[in-house]
Amino acid sequence: MDFLILQKFLVAVALGALIGLEREQKSQQFEYQQFGGIRTFALVGLLGALSYFLSTFSIAYFVVISVGFFALLTASYILTSHKYGDVGATSEIASILVYLIGVLSFMGNFLLAIFFALLVLTILHFKSTLHKWAKHLKNEDLISAIKFIAVTFVVLPILPNENFGPYGFFNPYVIWLMVVLVSGLSYLSYIAIKIFGSKKGIELTGFLAGFVSSTALAVTFSHASRKNKFIVNPYVLATIIASTALFFRVLLEVFAVSREFLEVLYVPMLTMGFTGGLICLFFWLRREKNVPKIQEKAVKNPFSLGPALKFGLFFTFILFFTNFANETFGQDGVYVSSFISGFFDVDAITLYMANAVNDGFDKNVAVMAVAIAAMANTMTKALIFFFIGNRKIAIKLLLSFSVIVASGIISTLFL
Repeated sequence: MDFLILQKFLVAVALGALIGLEREQKSQQFEYQQFGGIRTFALVGLLGALSYFLSTFSIAYFVVISVGFFALLTASYILTSHKYGDVGATSEIASILVYLIGVLSFMGNFLLAIFFALLVLTILHFKSTLHKWAKHLKNEDLISAIKFIAVTFVVLPILPNENFGPYGFFNPYVIWLMVVLVSGLSYLSYIAIKIFGSKKGIELTGFLAGFVSSTALAVTFSHASRKNKFIVNPYVLATIIASTALFFRVLLEVFAVSREFLEVLYVPMLTMGFTGGLICLFFWLRREKNVPKIQEKAVKNPFSLGPALKFGLFFTFILFFTNFANETFGQDGVYVSSFISGFFDVDAITLYMANAVNDGFDKNVAVMAVAIAAMANTMTKALIFFFIGNRKIAIKLLLSFSVIVASGIISTLFL
């Protein structure tokens, strides 16, 4: 037998067994009756792969096997419901997905099959966490989700993708696409925080909070640090973790817009990110026992139309100001505008440069501009603590961020 064909069958069985293992573990843990376990799901994955294999001889085989499988599944659900009363259909739906994963596996779409298998496994495994999150979901969170869907799938498609104004700086579609990208990234991080909660630790929550707004977190903690003057390292650790997340956020944004820019930008961003990680490790080992948890008010729902529109206006201003500075003063003007904008926001200049590189802008100048903005924004957190928070924390942050910035400067010089 062809080894590739055998490999396709084995992948289908393995992915089905993995999902079946989770179903059987839940069944034994909570002692309830459900459809299938590790053997059943492994066989369902094999059946899906086999049905597609036989379809190469005749489509009738695929149709008959699929209809037979769905009929058997329906009969099983009816009998189980009749015997045990009101039961969910999670396992039955999961088995249908495993069947389709088996089909994908035999089609040779291994990456897609593995992705869907992991997605199904994640949804099944975090059942209690998802139900708990839904139970405590606030009305404003649901409204924000509706707004986000509206601005993404209703507003964005109808906007013109054309350049207007002086220097061609105003493109409604591109500007709103950047709003959607930044808001989406922040919103996903916010959901993760709501799901996992601060009980999972200051490290995880601080990192996710950095994807929402590391500056907002610094402002909140700087005020709290004045009331808790004897707590130092935990606030330092949380702020550095959130600031370190900034560099990875920048890479995610660039990944979504310009792979070409990512090929050069990753060097300074990862350098500063890993340097920040090492400093986090240092403070984590020296942290006090009385670790403050991330408060709800520190990480508010990041998506609402007001902030989204404000970011759109700020991004538009950055487009105009940077284009003007580039045309008037050359690359020095770009660096100045990056430095100034970095004190307020990094997303706008990052996305501008990513789009500019796609249009033929010098990649090295763009890397330096984004690095300058990221460094300025990083040092801003230390200044926030210095002026409105505990100055002992501010000094430690200044020293830590100076090391991070120095690593970024050195890495950009070798590009």
